[in-house]
Amino acid sequence: MKTRGMMLLCLLLVGCDQPNDTQLRLDASRQLQRTIDTNPLRSSCENIARGREWLTQHTVERLKAQGCENVFRSATETNFVRSETYRHAMTVVCGAIEGKSFTGSTLNRRFIYSSEERALVIEPMSEQDKTRFEGQKSLQQLQDDFNRQISQYCQ
Repeated sequence: MKTRGMMLLCLLLVGCDQPNDTQLRLDASRQLQRTIDTNPLRSSCENIARGREWLTQHTVERLKAQGCENVFRSATETNFVRSETYRHAMTVVCGAIEGKSFTGSTLNRRFIYSSEERALVIEPMSEQDKTRFEGQKSLQQLQDDFNRQISQYCQ
């Protein structure tokens, strides 16, 4: 009887080391916050905006010239629009976020987060979204790569 109890407990615990959907979404949220807040363009946009909510037309023009209309103003002002967890060869969280840019426009972006790889990919929308590893690729190539990953992992 004792052996059966141990076997039953072991069978129940199999898979408990796998994170549940809530944990995965929380990890994705933390990674999104870190990615948004450490965006290299964010500091230069913040220097132009100087924390002001109301911007003059001249300031908005300067922000647009720097590409700040494609940069999230703050991770705390960015929300999940939707998110889904998919389990294939690897577990991923796919979804969309919405937030304000430095110029006041609303940004909507899709994302893919892999907890196993601790990797987050946010949909590229402008040249400023390139990382140093993607410098040689065109924006269209990056968007095609992202769409391929969405169709591969998020269905």
